[in-house]
Amino acid sequence: MKPLFQNVRFGAHPICWCNDDMLDLGDEYSFENIIDEAAEAGYTGIELGRKFPKEPKALRQALDARGLRLTSGWCDTMFACAELRDKYFDMFREKAKFLRDCGCDVVVAAEGTGSRCWDPREYRAKKGVEKLDDEQWKLFLDGLNEAGDFVNSLGMKLVYHVHTGTCCETYEETQRLCAGTDPDKLHLLADTGHLHYCGVDLARFFHDFADRIAYVHLKNIREIVLDVVEDYDMDFNSSVKCGIFTVPGDGGIDFRPIMQILADKGYEGWMMVEAEQYLPSPKTLHFMKMAREYLREITGV
Repeated sequence: MKPLFQNVRFGAHPICWCNDDMLDLGDEYSFENIIDEAAEAGYTGIELGRKFPKEPKALRQALDARGLRLTSGWCDTMFACAELRDKYFDMFREKAKFLRDCGCDVVVAAEGTGSRCWDPREYRAKKGVEKLDDEQWKLFLDGLNEAGDFVNSLGMKLVYHVHTGTCCETYEETQRLCAGTDPDKLHLLADTGHLHYCGVDLARFFHDFADRIAYVHLKNIREIVLDVVEDYDMDFNSSVKCGIFTVPGDGGIDFRPIMQILADKGYEGWMMVEAEQYLPSPKTLHFMKMAREYLREITGV
């Protein structure tokens, strides 16, 4: 088939092998295991993971030897929390500079204030999200604009991850995020799995926000597990352990319409296969090869 994209590259997220939040999941995989298998499965990029070297030169050398590039890394933010925002700003700046030194083009941000999993003041897995009030929204949006300005000064892009269990997880909240931030300073990370998890219409989201989307996570959902998660109001980490996520080519999401929308809108950049899983067998390499073959089949890339 004729390729849908001219300037799209597919990468792998190390959380497919080794989970960054639940340290017991995939801890048997080493850094070398992860990058060897990512390259073997046919990917050319990879995000930062907890097993990766902390020294940029060593990290770049290891990836270069396997034909891989570090694409991005995750930064927790607490911009909506008045008492913690300065501390988190300092950490954000240091992480962004580290990612630049590792050769990344993109910095990923996600807000922890009131979130179901990452608010350091209180673990809210059973309580659910505490949504932001108007004053917190202003702090949040001002913080993202300031962070985006800093990331731009490093020659990179800041993308915000619309994420399950956080202050920004729905279509309407994404609208508010975009309306309150400078499009030259803040872009979107669109994650198919998280959006579907939250009941967002994927075609509508990708169509309406295409001009802001600068980075994509390709994650699929096992619908039978999603039904159980919704019936029992299961928290995010528990849903991962139940196997809610899988890769493109497996699961309930048809990625063809999404790819066509992005192609029609002229999307360029990275698309990362990301599927936190807790499945001892078959191993991650099996799923990552499956995803790469499926993506090649539907995009010609």
